[in-house]
Amino acid sequence: MTFKEPNQVIGKEIKKIACIGVGVIGHSWATLFSMKGYTVHIQDINDEAIQRSLHWIKTALDLCAEKGLIDERDAKTAFNRVKPTTDMSEAVSEADYIVESVLEDYDVKKKVFREIDAAASEEAIIASSSSFLLMTEIQKATKRPERCIEAHPYNPPHLIPLVELVPGEATSKTTVTRTFHFMKSLGKIPIVTKKEVYGYIANRLQRGLTREANDIVNSGVASVEDVDKALSVGPGIRWAIYGSYLVNYFNTPSHLTQGRKLPGMVKEGYEEYSLLKGKSFNDMVRWRDSMLIDVLRVLKHLPKSSAEEPLS
Repeated sequence: MTFKEPNQVIGKEIKKIACIGVGVIGHSWATLFSMKGYTVHIQDINDEAIQRSLHWIKTALDLCAEKGLIDERDAKTAFNRVKPTTDMSEAVSEADYIVESVLEDYDVKKKVFREIDAAASEEAIIASSSSFLLMTEIQKATKRPERCIEAHPYNPPHLIPLVELVPGEATSKTTVTRTFHFMKSLGKIPIVTKKEVYGYIANRLQRGLTREANDIVNSGVASVEDVDKALSVGPGIRWAIYGSYLVNYFNTPSHLTQGRKLPGMVKEGYEEYSLLKGKSFNDMVRWRDSMLIDVLRVLKHLPKSSAEEPLS
């Protein structure tokens, strides 16, 4: 499915949320939704799981208040928006957007999707937080597969902006559009896959890197700690601002400026890259260096600016 961001949102406005399975990922989704002003019904298999989730949500909200993302009163109000239950129907019956974050297993997810599908309203979106499974397979368990979509966050969802939207074969464009705009309204940065593949985008990239890291350590080239240092104070600092293709752009701009051959669809991708449009190489270098200085100061690898230094 080729997705182009439309100007208008189609379908019912999203007002109420349900989070099904509120462990590590689900409780973080609930934290985000509650901070953004939504009533959130959380559901899990027993009271013990619910109480653990409520503790995690409160802890996350309190830290966000401590760090100034919200004030203390808003943190308390947000926590009061979270409505716990062990009853699936109670959680999803009035929800406009439902996100499942249960065990990464087709049988488990199909069972949950089947239950949600039977209890939810017809216009409700049913999303999965799966990190590598295919929605085409999961949505087979429902009577309305067109409203089902993968919405894979990066942990923790209430802080990391990325969310990968992966439609299944039966997912409607309306579902993709509504989910895309809803994620943007939350401050997320959604990307939509053109094809459905196992592992989606970010995890495939991350797992490739992990394979190389393991080979370096197991080959006796470097320690686990030094491999992590090599990433965190090297490419990781750049990756906080821009990705692999812009790294190549800055390192060897001649392959763009002098028309060198690029593989497959990569050349077309550079031509469509929104950040590069209307900017010279010098413009981009200035943008890059300015961003790097800001990041390096936050990480305390560079001194504060003279304007930030306290007067003696």
